[in-house]
Amino acid sequence: MRRRTGRAARLAVLLALAPVPLSGCGIQETEVVEAGRPAVGDLLPPRETRLLLFFHGPDGELLPVPRIVDVPWPSGGSPADGEEADQALSPLAAVTAQLTGPDEDERRAGFRNDSSLPGTASAVDRVVTDGPAVEVRLTTGVRTLTAPARDQLVCTAAYAAHPKGSRPVALAGRDGRLPPADCSVRPVPAPAR
Repeated sequence: MRRRTGRAARLAVLLALAPVPLSGCGIQETEVVEAGRPAVGDLLPPRETRLLLFFHGPDGELLPVPRIVDVPWPSGGSPADGEEADQALSPLAAVTAQLTGPDEDERRAGFRNDSSLPGTASAVDRVVTDGPAVEVRLTTGVRTLTAPARDQLVCTAAYAAHPKGSRPVALAGRDGRLPPADCSVRPVPAPAR
C-alpha cells in the first residue's frame, strides 16, 4: 500500500509542477510587430545575357519572360568596361524574337503571343531608338493589332531600349503610325543594397 501512496504522491507533485515548464519561462505575449516589406530579390538573369520578352500567360496576363541569349563579345568571354554587346541584344533582336513567338519551353509553360501579332520575324522592318520615342516599324499594318498585341510589342521594345522600360514606343506600319505608348508592366523594385 505504501508503494501506491508513494507513486500517487509523486504523480501529484509532477502534475502540480507541469505548468511551470509550459508557462514560457516568463516571456510575455506580445502583439504582431510590423518589420517592413517582405524580402524582394531581382530574379532576372543579367541584362548582358538576356532579352526580356512579353508573352501572355495561361491566365491571359501580360508577363515578362527572360530569354537567355549567347552573346559573342568582341573581347572574348565577357564584357569589358564600356564594351557593348553585338546586335544579339538590340531592340530589333528583341522585337524579332517577340514576333517569332515563345520557344518550346515557354510554350510548355503556357506562354503565348496574341493571335493578331504577325507570326514571322520578317514582319519587323526596323526599330529606331534615337528619337524621343522608340519606333517599331512593321512591314504589316498596325491598326489591326489588338490592344494586347500592341502591349506586347510596346513592352518588349521599351525594355530592350531601356533597363526600366521607361521609353515610350510608337508602332508604325503600312497603314500609318500609332501614338507613342508606355509599357503598363512595371517590375517590383528591388531594395537598395
